[in-house]
Amino acid sequence: MYDTSTYPYDIRRTNPACLRAAARSLENCADRLPQSVAGGQGEAISGEIDAALAQITWELNCIADDLVTSFNGKGSDRDMHATAMRQCAPPLGLAHHYLAKAMHHISSHHHFFAPVTDTQIEAPKDLLMSLQKDIEHARTAICATANQFRTNASLLGSHAVASTPPPN
Repeated sequence: MYDTSTYPYDIRRTNPACLRAAARSLENCADRLPQSVAGGQGEAISGEIDAALAQITWELNCIADDLVTSFNGKGSDRDMHATAMRQCAPPLGLAHHYLAKAMHHISSHHHFFAPVTDTQIEAPKDLLMSLQKDIEHARTAICATANQFRTNASLLGSHAVASTPPPN
């Protein structure tokens, strides 16, 4: 199995309380994404997207660790835990994809998103619309993941799991 002192139960995504906390964290992440985009906002938008990418990457890593733990574990709850984790990865991966596309738009067209100057170049409307659409798709996927975390927390919490070690 695994050593619970190096990977304790209270931080695993198979712990319903941890899943609920992760859902709240993801919702906060989605709320911090820009609601609208305009030229001259590159640094602010990039910072918000970078923070969201860091959070999503962290959650994907936690899910991957919990999948390994679930597959290497013993007991009847192993499959239920693995399924709970597996369901959360696709929407997070999709959010990561859309945020990476948004960063690509900003970096590829950095001159439109640079701080406002006297010689500011107006960003094409289709570029701003594409960027906004990618951010909105990412927000939707992040919220879908948060909802999946809550659903899984309820499902995992409703099953008494005998082989799961108690919190440290």
